[in-house]
Amino acid sequence: MLRGRLDALELPLVGGGRASSGNISGSGGGSGGGGISKWQAAASVMKAIMGAGSFSLPWAFAQTGYVAGPVAMLLLMWLSLSSLKVLVRCRRLCGQGGPGAKAGHGKAGLPASYVDVARAAFGEAGARLAYGASISASVGVCGSYLVFIGANIVSLAPPDWALGQTTVVLCTLPLAVALSAVRDVQRFAAASLLGDVSVVLGMVVVVAYGALSGTRGEGCLAVAEYATMPLAFGAVGFLFFIHFLVLPIESSMARPDEFETMVNATFLACAVVSAAFGVAGYLFFGAATHQIVILNVSGSAVVSSVKLLLCVDLLFTYPVVMRPSIEIVERSLVARSGGQKGGEAGRGLQLAVCAALGVVAAGASVLVPAFALLSGLVGGVSQTVLGLVMPPLIFRKLQRAQWSSVLGVQTAAMVLFGMSAVGWTVLSTYREVQAHEKMV
Repeated sequence: MLRGRLDALELPLVGGGRASSGNISGSGGGSGGGGISKWQAAASVMKAIMGAGSFSLPWAFAQTGYVAGPVAMLLLMWLSLSSLKVLVRCRRLCGQGGPGAKAGHGKAGLPASYVDVARAAFGEAGARLAYGASISASVGVCGSYLVFIGANIVSLAPPDWALGQTTVVLCTLPLAVALSAVRDVQRFAAASLLGDVSVVLGMVVVVAYGALSGTRGEGCLAVAEYATMPLAFGAVGFLFFIHFLVLPIESSMARPDEFETMVNATFLACAVVSAAFGVAGYLFFGAATHQIVILNVSGSAVVSSVKLLLCVDLLFTYPVVMRPSIEIVERSLVARSGGQKGGEAGRGLQLAVCAALGVVAAGASVLVPAFALLSGLVGGVSQTVLGLVMPPLIFRKLQRAQWSSVLGVQTAAMVLFGMSAVGWTVLSTYREVQAHEKMV
């Protein structure tokens, strides 16, 4: 029963702050004809990585140093790529009659989603874990959107207007909940183009302003103190641990054999651009680099317009990211009650779920009222579980490898690193939030 409900759902394609609707249930593409080209796939992957999360990179590099930061980013990018390729191998095992085919799509050429692959290895427990991590990621991302919007609106308010970030978040929440109640998220497709434009303009504004008025590297460190470095892990993970997004893209390619070349080049290009932007932002603004670097920029109608454009983009991206989680919770509640979704009762349940998840997202934005910390928590926990912990475990299970084998040892090492990173992220975020509260 649970499997049937989960297979009918779509999950958001979330990464770096951008989202688009994509079917994680596995449909289209593959060797059955049709599908997207490698250039379309590369564009989708690039849009997933580059987004609102990019504006936290200068602050992240301030925690690591302008040399250590890019080096760490490249290492984590390579680790993410390696894990992603493992996950793709698992998908192909499930789709081509491999050890897990009985629990996924058994016919050759039919794609399997992340949830299908997790189910193939670990049954319904694996499917639930994949969905749970994805839901927590989408709700956390929506919370970080609310923080981003709140912080930027406050920066645009007149000095004598006592407008707090929490107040803006609470005022924005009803509109965000109302938008998330719209079932057809394709109505927000125009927001995708708006997002692309706003992100590019935002990065250009930051670089141009920094080049003209920045500190030019004064007081910046090549290698920062070790104590602050863990804070950067989640920010990088938020960009590159996008396995639950990339897998459907690979499934939809007309020529899946081109996937590896495409994803290698795309990840590397995004890493180079992101590293350059992160280093430039840190060198321009130094120790004063804000967690959302565009908040270091002010003083013109152009800057204000770009900030507002980014806020509008994230407001309309919120329902795209939140909608699938709403569907999961709503259908689960209907199934438990044994009722049918529909009519006034169904509409009431939908609105209640939209409001409840919105309150959770807003609560996260209040508890962790800093964009880089909240998005980093999502990247360092939920996305790390999906990107670094589950893929090697799934592969070992599907290959039926013993823990004493070479594959078993490699799996243990990767899982240990991933879980250590999760704990590291939670602890460092907690300490930073505590320190922030003491300062306030």
